[in-house]
Amino acid sequence: MKEQLALLRELQNIDLELDEIKSEKEEIVARLKENTGFLDRLVEDLNDQKEELDEIRTLQRSKRGDLDDIKEKLTQKQKRLREVSSNREYNAVETEIESLKKSAEQTEEELLHLLEVIESTEASIKEKEDKIVQLREGIASDEAAAEQELAKLDDTIKALEDRQEEARTEVSRRVIHKYDFIRSRRPGLAVVAAKDGHCEGCFMALPPQQFIEIQRGESLEICPSCNRILYFWEDAVGEESPAESLEEA
Repeated sequence: MKEQLALLRELQNIDLELDEIKSEKEEIVARLKENTGFLDRLVEDLNDQKEELDEIRTLQRSKRGDLDDIKEKLTQKQKRLREVSSNREYNAVETEIESLKKSAEQTEEELLHLLEVIESTEASIKEKEDKIVQLREGIASDEAAAEQELAKLDDTIKALEDRQEEARTEVSRRVIHKYDFIRSRRPGLAVVAAKDGHCEGCFMALPPQQFIEIQRGESLEICPSCNRILYFWEDAVGEESPAESLEEA
């Protein structure tokens, strides 16, 4: 059983290494996806702002047309004012002229405000366009670096999976079944050391007779508190991690 536990510890080291590398891969992919998502949102925002600018310019053209109409009417009324003969008609035309002048002033103010909005929107669009160019360049560079990094991680995963498969074939089905069951229920360590009468996984005290059985290493012992597989800590002294083995290979 000691040999089986040694193989199980090696398998666990490989599995933990694989978990870490796969998590690293997921983080890289998530980072790239987040950057692309941010770019997509920025492009969408830019397109919305361009549509808004088109609408403002359409409104500006409409207001200019309104102002031209008002000025034309004002010219006609001023000409009419010189032609009227009665005071009553004169006062009526003069009132219309004042109303047209106020409309012209208001429209000119609206046009001035629209011009300010257009200039501000154009500046914002230019800023976004520059930012999008920079972001695309950054994403392209990041993707190129990530592609190389992911390729290296895939090579490491392949080497670890080869060792994982080899180790699993050397462990009995009963032990593998128990190990897989624990890992499916409890992330992290499924196999832990027993030291000084305690489980190093949950740090609870072990029954004295069970600790003796663990030291003998003749049976598969399970912690009664955390349900992890136990081995005597001295049996693992000097063991190397899978990462160290791969570096030597």
